[in-house]
Amino acid sequence: MSLKDYINHKPVLHSERLMLRELMPCDVSDLKEWSGENSLYQYWGKRPGKSDLNPELLFQKKDKPTKSFHWGIIHKANNKVIGELWIYLIENDRMAKVAFRLSPAYQGKGIMTEALFRVVTFCFEETELQRLWSDVHILNYASCKTLEKAGFKREGHIRNGKMVNTYCDYYLYGMLKDDYTGQYVKP
Repeated sequence: MSLKDYINHKPVLHSERLMLRELMPCDVSDLKEWSGENSLYQYWGKRPGKSDLNPELLFQKKDKPTKSFHWGIIHKANNKVIGELWIYLIENDRMAKVAFRLSPAYQGKGIMTEALFRVVTFCFEETELQRLWSDVHILNYASCKTLEKAGFKREGHIRNGKMVNTYCDYYLYGMLKDDYTGQYVKP
């Protein structure tokens, strides 16, 4: 399949502990539990926005068809939305940016690595994408570790560059389809 096949219907992805699917209005109460928490934005490059503080705003406007993906991460054990993962800034159906965040209550358990690896598998096995990349504040050790465990390589260091709305040092991470092994090792 190709990215154009997913413009109107986004896939639901499964891993051992997680389900990744589009967010729905019934997810608002789960999102409210963590999406406005200041600690999530320490290295994000911005403060919590209106829709982070009031997730119901996400559902007030009709989504436009897009090749980008925005999944809610659902923990199968309790059926709660505990995080989000994006594939966006898709260029020429060849490369795309990855971003993610996870409720502080679920951090440090390998959950984001599991979710990210599942999305990498989807991108490289079920779309024509050839490269995924991300930028990470140099002090965001947890995200660096997550990317590396999922198979990304640190490709660069930007000094005093602009990341979202702030100027800071950040790393560039990337993964090519040729780097992808299809093997996931549990953290």
